[in-house]
Amino acid sequence: MTIRQINIQTNVETTIPDNRVVSEEEVANNIRDERNEQLRSTVDVIAGNVLRWNCLTTEEQALWTTYRLELLDVPQQAGFPNSVTWPTEPS
Repeated sequence: MTIRQINIQTNVETTIPDNRVVSEEEVANNIRDERNEQLRSTVDVIAGNVLRWNCLTTEEQALWTTYRLELLDVPQQAGFPNSVTWPTEPS
């Protein structure tokens, strides 16, 4: 039997055998990997593209900047890695 864990924001699925003990370090690394994927697949597509970035209003740029910083700060959250609150992606 396995445990399936799905990140609802990235739709990334992690499968862990239920008889396997997962270290806190491994959990932390998995969360950092998810965070890095969100940065690559959502933030960098916009913030890393000058043309797209310049099409945003100042307010939209501020939202994306805040979102990026909140993602980077995920490991500094109290309770990390056992309790993580993912920031909300700007719409």
